[in-house]
Amino acid sequence: MPAEVPFRLLNEADCETALRLMYAYYAEDEHEFVPERAATALNEISIGKAPARLWLMCSGEDVVGYVCITLGYSLEVGGNDFILDELFVIPEARGTGLGRTALDFAENESRKLGARRICLEVERHNEKAREIYAARDYYEHDRHLMSKWL
Repeated sequence: MPAEVPFRLLNEADCETALRLMYAYYAEDEHEFVPERAATALNEISIGKAPARLWLMCSGEDVVGYVCITLGYSLEVGGNDFILDELFVIPEARGTGLGRTALDFAENESRKLGARRICLEVERHNEKAREIYAARDYYEHDRHLMSKWL
């Protein structure tokens, strides 16, 4: 485990830093990155307008990643059902336990906010992440994720 990692709730001044981290994450995972859309989302989170929380992970003065949860509700769950939307650690900080620390942090914050369940998506090709999540009692569903842009 890494030494105590401070998690800093995103504020307006942090949005550019978070945007750069998002770009790196999306490039690595081959997601479409639309800067305007990402900037709008980060701004809405930073001012408390979005049903989400994003924390930057700091090591000393350096920001080394971020973790974001989105807040939802489910009849099936009978209450708050959150999504671990994104968790990213810069390559230079990987292998230190920071990802696991961030996962613990996101789960604890979700509990504090009243979540009954937390879900996540992971790319099928990301075997290492899938193993980490499975070891932490996350399980795959026999459901298919479907979505539609509105």
